[in-house]
Amino acid sequence: MSDEAVVTPALHSAAAISPTTEDLQAHIARLQDELLAQQRMALLGTMSAMVAHEFNNLMTPVVTRAQDALSRDDLPTMRKALDQALAHAQKAISVTRHLLGLADEGEDAPRACSVNAAVREAVDAVARPFDKDGIDLRVEVPADLRVRARPMLLEQLLLNLLLNAREAMKERGGSLTITGRREGDDVGIDVRDCGTGIPQQRLDEVVNPFLAADPSARPGDWHSVGMGLNVCRTIAHQHGARIRASANAGGGCTFQICWPTA
Repeated sequence: MSDEAVVTPALHSAAAISPTTEDLQAHIARLQDELLAQQRMALLGTMSAMVAHEFNNLMTPVVTRAQDALSRDDLPTMRKALDQALAHAQKAISVTRHLLGLADEGEDAPRACSVNAAVREAVDAVARPFDKDGIDLRVEVPADLRVRARPMLLEQLLLNLLLNAREAMKERGGSLTITGRREGDDVGIDVRDCGTGIPQQRLDEVVNPFLAADPSARPGDWHSVGMGLNVCRTIAHQHGARIRASANAGGGCTFQICWPTA
């Protein structure tokens, strides 16, 4: 038997088990989906702590007013206690619904979705009202503005940016503004805070190059910006969107998202 006869079948066998480009791309896509799911669970932990705090804040005045109404045996006072109990219970149900929605890992397909609705869902998922930290939240997004997206992932991206902004502003207060507008074939979404801020040089040298890079080409560089922004980059890349950051003249940062319109 010749050397060629021995070697050729082995080469054929090696070629048969070598992963193709399509296989590698599919594997990377699965890993990215796992990353998004894991980060969603991390967010769930953060939200759970907020929800526990908010439930205490919601229920304490309900109990106090109910006890006062019972001690007085006065019908108008009882009615006020019931009105407050109803409002706070509805708020508690809403907070719980958003918490459960964050835990839902169901595969929602890309579709035309309302940017305003996604922003509202992300805001509600934060649970703790922004004004309790001295933050004036303003949402200026037209009701008819739509992008093509997996709604849960768009909400997850926005939630990450809101939590980052809140962290930067919690000792300072001020305004947090979310705006949306149509820009040709895209939709522009800005999340603008007036927090501690990041120097423009660092944004240009570290943050923006990272956000512009393909996640599969630079999978291990997230340490320089944090997992939250890494997830934002991955979600944007999956939808053909772009995201960048700029320093505000008066302090704080603006994250600008350019997303294909529906």
